[in-house]
Amino acid sequence: MFFIEISEICKKNDRVAFFIDMDGTIVEYKIYDDENMVIKAHENLLNEKPIFPIINELRKLNEIENLDLYILSLSKTSKIKEQKKIWLKKYLDFIDEENFIILDKELGEYNSENRNYIKSKKIEEKLKEYNFAILLDDDHKILKRTKMELKDKCEVFHISSALI
Repeated sequence: MFFIEISEICKKNDRVAFFIDMDGTIVEYKIYDDENMVIKAHENLLNEKPIFPIINELRKLNEIENLDLYILSLSKTSKIKEQKKIWLKKYLDFIDEENFIILDKELGEYNSENRNYIKSKKIEEKLKEYNFAILLDDDHKILKRTKMELKDKCEVFHISSALI
């Protein structure tokens, strides 16, 4: 169903940019440590597991000629940003590194105040090159804000819709 919806969007538009979140979307994101049941952040992203059903769908979508795939992710530190790039090169080698948009909080590329809408701003910038955008994310606030701001220029999908 997800693949069909994306294909239909591409048939209706000349150039489509597809933005994919990482944490909780293509990378398994454990909120709790199994032993201690405490909330944890990524300490070493390189050990995190890929979500292959989504990655396999993205590989198929990458075959659509007028669709360009982008990674659009937030990173709390420069170290994690570099780990994300290494992880992406390993598991999503079909996406060019120049299409990795990883915003670094440590470098001031986003902050707590703009975290829910910084992705929509980055997508809006890319819409100068494309006539339609798609966002696949696991964060409802980001999805809602993106749809509200970009209206009929963008479609948003929660990760759960891609797994059905």
